[in-house]
Amino acid sequence: MSVPTRVGGRYTLHRPLARGGMASVYRGHDERLDRPVAIKLMRADLAADPSILRRFETEALRAAAVSDPHLVAVYDVGSQDGTAYIVMELVEGGDLAGALAGSGPMAPDRAARIGAEVAAALEAAHAAGVVHRDVKPGNILLDADGPARVTDFGIARATGEESLTGTGAMLGSVDYFSPEQARGERATPSSDLYALGIVLYELVTGRRPFHGDTPYATAVARLGTPAPDPRVANASVPAGLAAIIRRAMAPAPADRYGSATELREALEAWRAGAPAETAGTAVAAAAPPDPETRRRPHERRRDRPGPPALAAAAGVLLLLIVGFATVRLVAAPPDDPATDPIGVLVGTPGGAAQTPSPAPSASPTPAPTPQPTPEPSRAPTPEPATPAPTPRPATPAQVAIAGAPDDAVAAFYARVVDGDFDGAYALWSDRMKSTYPRRENLDERFAATASIAFSQLEVVEQSAGTATVQANFTERYDGGGSREFIGYWRLVRLDERWLLDEPNY
Repeated sequence: MSVPTRVGGRYTLHRPLARGGMASVYRGHDERLDRPVAIKLMRADLAADPSILRRFETEALRAAAVSDPHLVAVYDVGSQDGTAYIVMELVEGGDLAGALAGSGPMAPDRAARIGAEVAAALEAAHAAGVVHRDVKPGNILLDADGPARVTDFGIARATGEESLTGTGAMLGSVDYFSPEQARGERATPSSDLYALGIVLYELVTGRRPFHGDTPYATAVARLGTPAPDPRVANASVPAGLAAIIRRAMAPAPADRYGSATELREALEAWRAGAPAETAGTAVAAAAPPDPETRRRPHERRRDRPGPPALAAAAGVLLLLIVGFATVRLVAAPPDDPATDPIGVLVGTPGGAAQTPSPAPSASPTPAPTPQPTPEPSRAPTPEPATPAPTPRPATPAQVAIAGAPDDAVAAFYARVVDGDFDGAYALWSDRMKSTYPRRENLDERFAATASIAFSQLEVVEQSAGTATVQANFTERYDGGGSREFIGYWRLVRLDERWLLDEPNY
């Protein structure tokens, strides 16, 4: 469906600002009040479902009723010719995800200030009975003069995706899920506090606390384990701030702060007593990753959820695996607890419904490791007799400039196949280079790669400074054999170029 140039009889759409799994955001103009606005257009297939459209409008109106200096104001909501839209206050400074890209850990005082401002926004929303359900850096905007502003309240709930993911929609939110959301339970105000704790952890360490070879593994990593200490990842994090972050991230809601007010007050109190040298300087570089997480890129995790709670959650969490499942949302009334969480049906395209298994997914992308060679049992499987698919070509312009996120991914693998590891390494961001040692994660990892053929290469989320590219492909080896890889890359935009910043396989 083509993008309209005007909606609501008064809002003119100009250039795009960001694109996500559920909606795209455009810079626009309110002709009646003569002011710039941000206009969010809902994805056409979601807007075509009357129940989702009704919930979308309901949640937007509820968010519009909440007022706070740290909330992005909602001005209007409606639909026109099958296009659902929300008109919001335009915030010029970009989002927190873009500010984090390639920058490393943030100064503790600034991180605590942003956390307190987000907590203030959650405080106002929770008092009005609104739960965000998707607190993450991409939903935290920064004004030109610095204050944090929170946006997209209730939109995950409106589309029925507060804890489950559709094809590409909300890709990445799994990194900020609370344990109860990962188990498929209904999100509460305490779930928002947990997500804010993860955001704070990422601000002061430069990385997320939970990692996995697949979204499923990332989700279950937080179940049945205590909140990680950010000082393990970055010894320069002050003990008082680390304690606040760990309490916000407590696995049990009862062990977290009782409200957003309590969390805000704790952060403000810490800032008031923080030493000047800590408040005014940047944090030192993060410590090396824990050895347990330093796996070779082609290895799969052997650990699997053990406690009974993890087994009970597995049926829901398997739905988080993206790129090879189709999802049909079963809508429910906005506030009917008897029908929460939203149900889904999962099946392979063109086949009967089945439970996808993470076993075939092996990481083709860099993952830190101290091990010099792969395990014998992980050797490539014999090549089938079917003809090899033709790899997607990368033009010289793509390889040299990488002007689009998916072109950057294609260029990286094209250089790998050509044996140009220096050129491939040049497409890594500084954070990627500091996290994943080159020799074992690039030169040795791809030494036997003969060809790479993509079955899917698609930008599923993009803003001015960050993007997510789904990249599923078959890798074939010089000695014969091949392996299938399903996953995605996060990228950052620096100096008009897209650079690979983090693999998720």
